[in-house]
Amino acid sequence: MAKLDIYPPSQVFSGEPPDFSSPAYRFLAEGDSWFSIGSLNPLQSSNLLFEMVFEKSGMAINCASPGDTLKRMAQMNTDPNFIDLLCGRRARFWDAILLSCGGNDLIEAVRSPASDAQGQPVPQALRLLRTRDEWGLESEGASRYLSELGWQTFSTYLQANFEHLLALRDRGPSKGQPVFMHGYAYPVPRPAGAGLGAGPWLYPALRAYEVPDADGIVVAHELLSRLAALLARTAGDAARFPNLQFFDSTHIELDPALPDSTGVSGDWANEIHLTRAGCRKVAVPWAAAIEAALQH
Repeated sequence: MAKLDIYPPSQVFSGEPPDFSSPAYRFLAEGDSWFSIGSLNPLQSSNLLFEMVFEKSGMAINCASPGDTLKRMAQMNTDPNFIDLLCGRRARFWDAILLSCGGNDLIEAVRSPASDAQGQPVPQALRLLRTRDEWGLESEGASRYLSELGWQTFSTYLQANFEHLLALRDRGPSKGQPVFMHGYAYPVPRPAGAGLGAGPWLYPALRAYEVPDADGIVVAHELLSRLAALLARTAGDAARFPNLQFFDSTHIELDPALPDSTGVSGDWANEIHLTRAGCRKVAVPWAAAIEAALQH
C-alpha cells in the first residue's frame, strides 16, 4: 500500500515540478482544513490526504487551506492556483479531483448572528439557528433550534456552487473526470480551539443562541446529518451534478470527545478536527472507495 506524494501548487509552477508521469493516480485536491490543518499543527493533528493509502502509487497537488469554503474554492480571485490547474493556463489532465468541502460553509452559516451590525434582526432565511423566542416544540428534538428557511438557503447556496465548480472542471482537459468528496463526522461542541485564536467554532455559536449545553451534541449531530444527506442527494443527481461522488464518513465509528474537554480528546484534536488516528479511520476507507471507482 502506498501513501500519496503531496505537493503544493508552488512546486508545480517552479523550475523543478513533480514527476507527473510515474504515479498511477494524479489528483488535484482542494478544500478546507480537513485537507490542510495537519500541515499547521502536525503534533496534534493530521489531515485526510496525509492518511490516505492506495494499492497503486498516487500524487496530489494540494490547493487546500484552513477555513476555505466551497464558494471561495471556485472563485478565481480567492483561489487562483486551483482554477489555473483545473481549467486555466496551467491546466492538465487529472485522474480525479478530491474535494473537502461543505464543513466550513456549515460552520460559517451556524455562526451567522441573529442581529446585524445595526442591531436589526436577521431574517431566519439568512441563518441556521433560531433565537429562543423562535424555538419549536420539545417534541421536534434538535430541529426545534434550527431555521428551516435558513437550511433551504444553505442547500441552494451549496448546490449552486457545486454546479459552478463542475462547470469549471468541464472547461478544462479533465472534463467529465470524477470529483470525489467526503463527509465529515459528528463533533461535540466544546471549548477546544486549534490555537492561535482559531476556534472553538460551534460552542460559542450555540451559546450565543442560548441553546442549552445539554442539547448541543444533538444539535451538532442534526446539522452534520443534514449536511451528509445534502451532499449525498447532490451526488445522487447525476444529471445536474455529473460524476460527483460522495463518501459518507458519518457512518464511521470514531471515539467522541468529552463535552467539557479543552484539547485532544477521543479521536478529536480540537472541537472540529480529527487526530491522526481519527483521520486514518476516515481516510483509509475513503481511499479504498476512490480506488475502486477509478478501476471500475
